[in-house]
Amino acid sequence: MTPLTKPVTRLTAIMVRDGGPARLLVATLNGRLLELRLHGRRQVETVDLEACYFGAIKARKWGITKAKVAARKEKQERAAGARALKAMSRRAMAKGAQ
Repeated sequence: MTPLTKPVTRLTAIMVRDGGPARLLVATLNGRLLELRLHGRRQVETVDLEACYFGAIKARKWGITKAKVAARKEKQERAAGARALKAMSRRAMAKGAQ
């Protein structure tokens, strides 16, 4: 792997709209920092690479948790529907026995 000794700037394929026409995103790796700006603009947003990494981990874990919660909710809804169907069939059988 090549070590990062000087800033590397690349024009990405990502189009971003920020209050004006959509512009390409420019990314610069500069030591421990990731600098992002819109092409043709001077305003730079800077993020520490370590913070980016841990933010990505947090987002992945949040997505897994969200999927587990949705699966649990779906399972509970199916169980509630099965209980309601069972109760309806019991009532129908009791009514037919009279």
